Amino acid sequence: MKQTKGQANDPRPAWRKVGGATALLLACLVVTGCRREEVQVYRVEKEGTGTSGPTAATSAQTPPMAGHPHGDFGGPKPRLKYSVPDGWTEQPLSAMRAASFRVGDGSGPHADVGVIPLRGLTGRDLEMWNLWRQQLGLAEGTEAEMIQAAIPVTIGGARGKLFDLVAEEPPHAGADKVRILAAMVDVGDVGWFFKMTGPDALVRSQKETFVAWLQSVEFLPEEAPATEPAAVASEGTPRWNVPSHWRSAPAGQFLVAKYLVGEGEGQADVNVSQSAGEGGGWVSNVNRWRRQVGLEEASQEQIREATVALEVGSGQAMQIELTGTDVRTGRPARVVGIMVPRPERAWFYKLMGPPETVEREKAAFLEFVRSARY
Repeated sequence: MKQTKGQANDPRPAWRKVGGATALLLACLVVTGCRREEVQVYRVEKEGTGTSGPTAATSAQTPPMAGHPHGDFGGPKPRLKYSVPDGWTEQPLSAMRAASFRVGDGSGPHADVGVIPLRGLTGRDLEMWNLWRQQLGLAEGTEAEMIQAAIPVTIGGARGKLFDLVAEEPPHAGADKVRILAAMVDVGDVGWFFKMTGPDALVRSQKETFVAWLQSVEFLPEEAPATEPAAVASEGTPRWNVPSHWRSAPAGQFLVAKYLVGEGEGQADVNVSQSAGEGGGWVSNVNRWRRQVGLEEASQEQIREATVALEVGSGQAMQIELTGTDVRTGRPARVVGIMVPRPERAWFYKLMGPPETVEREKAAFLEFVRSARY
């Protein structure tokens, strides 16, 4: 499925070039509602409370979100338990991570450790390895080179691969080069990815500890998520910076807010809604928008390919654009749809109207979404 987007001004991040089949996966690795997974991701602002014994990382804090790698756009969230090494401090979980740590004391350099489960995206070793290489500014490698670089490692009783990667140059003068220790293993239909990112010397000193920690991991049986009615939650309306030329309109039963922009046949609508949990899922909401502009339903794979990342104040969101015919009016229409995952609920933003109006208002719409304070 090809979406109508201008190639000269393509908003897709560089990771989209790695492979369309993992587009949404990579979006969330540099994204979403998620802690950002970048080369300098070892800057962690808030520390959690460390523990010394086995810990279960469950979905109680951050339920799985639609279109998110905790599952194939739905389903129970994969879980694991582990022993926390000395010097590692557990961090609050994002909606994406099954475990998160800060390594190092508060006064010196520190590294970041994250665990990300990806249901339905097993067998992506080469793509993930090249993504990590890209994060360090290294050239893309071949499958043969990846196999040669892989170090066998046991993770939760399963055979996995460990990679030790280091940037060729420091990020800036006077800084240490960045190193990544990353391991991957497939368990059932879930690909598990374990990554430590930080200054070269610190990460090298933690390699034995990282491997021992991997060997302490146990993969837990999956639990079905608690069900919640898909209704507008009682959470208050966020604070937005609403463009001055947008006109407020009655929101109706299923919307939190509604705005109108433009006049007559050139009018476009901005709708905001929220739902408990994952709000029915990214795929189902995208297909609902597709039906509104006369398009056939798309597959999960097609929607992964068309989804791009949008950085927002709470992390990152998922964005898609669709062009078709408004089934209500029979006129050409374009949709910019966004899902912002939040703990316990999802927020949906949709700009829909004549293509020329939507194109004109797109920048203001994105800034409106980014301005939300929940």
